[in-house]
Amino acid sequence: MAASITKDISVEAYDKICRDIGAQPRWRLDSDTDCDYYDGAQTSMEVNQRLKDAGIPPQDSNLIKPTINAVLGLEARSRTDYRVSSDDASQAEIAEGLSARIKEIETESRADRAMSDAYSSMIRAGIGWVEVSREFDPLKYPYRVREVHRNDIHWDWTSREPDLSDARYLRRDKWVDRVQAVKMFPEQCGVIENSWSGWSSLDVYEGADTGMARAYEIEQAWGRNQEDYLNRNAGMVRLSEMWYRYCEEGHVLVLAHGKAIEYRDDNPYHASAVAQGLVQVQKALLPRVRLSIWLGPHKLMDVPTPLPHGDFPYVPFWCFRKDRSRVPYGLIRDMRGPQDQIIDLDILLYEVLNSVKVEVDNDALDLSQNTYQEVAQTISSLRSMTVLNANRRNANGFRVIREHALASQLFQLVQERKKRIEEVGGVYRAMLGASTEASSGIAISNLVEQGSTVLAEPNDNFRYARRLVGQQLLSFAIADMTGKSHAITVNHGMKRKTIYFNREVMTDGGPAVENDIATAQVKVVLEDIPATPSFRAQQLQAFSQVMRAAPGAYQAVLYPAMLELSDVPNRHELADQLRQVGGIAGENPRMQQMQQQSQAQLEQQQATIARLEQELQAAKERLTDKSRELDLKERDLDIKAQKVDVDGRLKAEQIAASEVSQPQANIR
Repeated sequence: MAASITKDISVEAYDKICRDIGAQPRWRLDSDTDCDYYDGAQTSMEVNQRLKDAGIPPQDSNLIKPTINAVLGLEARSRTDYRVSSDDASQAEIAEGLSARIKEIETESRADRAMSDAYSSMIRAGIGWVEVSREFDPLKYPYRVREVHRNDIHWDWTSREPDLSDARYLRRDKWVDRVQAVKMFPEQCGVIENSWSGWSSLDVYEGADTGMARAYEIEQAWGRNQEDYLNRNAGMVRLSEMWYRYCEEGHVLVLAHGKAIEYRDDNPYHASAVAQGLVQVQKALLPRVRLSIWLGPHKLMDVPTPLPHGDFPYVPFWCFRKDRSRVPYGLIRDMRGPQDQIIDLDILLYEVLNSVKVEVDNDALDLSQNTYQEVAQTISSLRSMTVLNANRRNANGFRVIREHALASQLFQLVQERKKRIEEVGGVYRAMLGASTEASSGIAISNLVEQGSTVLAEPNDNFRYARRLVGQQLLSFAIADMTGKSHAITVNHGMKRKTIYFNREVMTDGGPAVENDIATAQVKVVLEDIPATPSFRAQQLQAFSQVMRAAPGAYQAVLYPAMLELSDVPNRHELADQLRQVGGIAGENPRMQQMQQQSQAQLEQQQATIARLEQELQAAKERLTDKSRELDLKERDLDIKAQKVDVDGRLKAEQIAASEVSQPQANIR
């Protein structure tokens, strides 16, 4: 029975995964060939031999590369920025601050460069990969976004989702220096060194360590060559980074609006909500992601995922996929046929232009000066010399014929195949900057737009993958900001605004957390407007036409905005100066900074005043309680005094009554 993937994956389950990878379709060789065509290495050894035999110099008719470069240029020209949005209007400020944060991460982590490289790989080979993770080097930016070569990654072929959210595993192979591997896994030093030495220093039968003996048995039963993961000539070992999913039983909390979250025992809010009956608890099978590192059959590490999200840290960039086999392929796959035909036609055209048909009578040559073989070898040369027989019977017995009509037909075929390369790739000559039959600018723009429509599927896949990268970067940012106080400054036109996260403030209901990042329901989207210099130049041109047609009073308002669309250094400062000269409402950046500081001081003072007012109110309440106690004590004293007074009067009356009754008794 096949081993299943469970927590702390076993050697048997890993061996099954490796066998599944080995049984996948052989698509990587075709993708490598596609990239060879792009690099100009499309001529095979047979074709090169044909060129050499025909005396033709090596051909360089690579028409695929400029066509693909035009497609890559479209991506660079239409690149958009990330933006964080929220469906909840109360969290708009959180989304605004996170938008500024993710733009910073996108710039500092060089995410645009990595995704452009992945786009190039997906267009050429059919698939590209981008790694989104933390940077291990503490001296660098904390987040890492890098392009990964397609041949380094193997994934679950049964997966159907484009983001691999239903994939069981993903494996990345990487060759590292053996000494570096020992430093990375010092606790597995014995396994690495013994595997490297072929277990020559270990006696597995007498006095051997139990763990080493088990590792030796596993490697002997592995059944694969050590050359797959050991390169003794280069001193390197291949580490396999295995990300895998497994399911375990858990509980989820079903909220009022139908959304469910995982129940956590260490969260007091979850326990309180369950105790109060505010949510429903349901059993569920929850997917988990773990990471294991392997050296051949030896598992060096197996830990829970260190990522703040539940996805693999490698995002795929798909171009096209075959319907039956799900094999990825790019634009070059359909261009290879016309490119091969162009090379064949070029060779044939050279052969036709260099070929000479000679018709000669048996007495036309002076055989004492040149033979038939010598004439056949030198007749196509520009400096050929042929000695004829002066006594030949027919004056036209030596005729040289060249097939120029066939050459023109071959040249026409070559031109048609060049157009076919552009057509199968969905790239038109207007997109390449070449002259076309279209004479008006609108017609040329329509051709460019038509080419963009043909490339809609790969570009849509690219936008989807780009958004996945942004979502993973946002999860890193939220995880690092949760529970900590942060302040992010964002631009509001000419003004700057500071947004505070996780800041404690005093409200009427008591202390509260302002812009709590842990409860934020936000998502990453792409801006509709590209943020590239070329698009900014287009905006500048359109804006200048609008400004020229506007009245003079409007031009004073539009000109600073138009200046900010240009690439002039210090354009924002110059635009502010123009607004001041024109009397347009604007603020000096220094004044803005002073206002921001005063605003921050005012907010601090207001918070201090609110805190003091609460303390004063509490003190008043305490004084009121004490005054009530004093009143009660005074009333008690008054009652006691009145009681004493009454008792005194009663005693006096008794004494007086006794004195009155005593004389009467004496009289008797």
